[in-house]
Amino acid sequence: MEMNKIQPNVVATFVGRDWLLHGYNIFKKQPLVWILTLLAYWTAMFLFGLIPIIGLLVSLIISPGIAFGFICLAKAVDQNQEVPPRIIISGFTGSKKFDLLLLGFYYCISLFLILVLITLLSDKSVINLVNNPDLQIKSETQSGNFFNIKIITVLILYIPIQMIFWFAPQLVVWGNLNSIKAMFYSFFAVLLNWKSFLIYLLTWLMILLCISTFIALLISLIKIDQGSLFVLFLPISLLIMGIAHCSYYASTKTIFSELVAKHSNTNPN
Repeated sequence: MEMNKIQPNVVATFVGRDWLLHGYNIFKKQPLVWILTLLAYWTAMFLFGLIPIIGLLVSLIISPGIAFGFICLAKAVDQNQEVPPRIIISGFTGSKKFDLLLLGFYYCISLFLILVLITLLSDKSVINLVNNPDLQIKSETQSGNFFNIKIITVLILYIPIQMIFWFAPQLVVWGNLNSIKAMFYSFFAVLLNWKSFLIYLLTWLMILLCISTFIALLISLIKIDQGSLFVLFLPISLLIMGIAHCSYYASTKTIFSELVAKHSNTNPN
């Protein structure tokens, strides 16, 4: 594809809010498809998690390819196309699977560097944090320093990682870019539209705050046991994650509109 066809659009600030609305509209078209797909994905990730260290590494390395699969699912639902069962792994069945795996490797390295930084700040070994990820949170919470400036700094470092990988899988497969160039394009596409992404983030925070407040009020008014809490949280989690994946596609559709249009009414790859 020609480079001028991959140039990102600079969208209006409040388009970031519309991504969530568009995401909800896509989700409600075929909610059962999204629910079953998410349950299958969560089950697979749970099984991977049972394998110490290796399972975590594999799940991280394949995560950009799976993210692209969810993009393909959202595109198919949005365009009223048939949704094949293998659509979530469609990125790994095409010619760009190696680049998607490379993206996953770079993503894994990025998270590892953050983990190393957390280790340096907390004086805990990387192995202890990998084997017991709750150890850091528990110790910091007990000391009352969990939200100190150092931890906030580490969390902020994750923002550029998200910027680098937000559009990278789509650019690898649909834009036919190599992994490095795709990460470069993704970072600057988000940077150019930082106001829209800020509105997107703030809208999410408002929604999650409202949901959390509602649940807290419900728990305070009605005595709910652990099993009932799970029944309450599961559909809410599925709804949130489904809309999140659909809004991810919505942001791609507006910022890389020509790229998505070129691959409309075609195979997922």
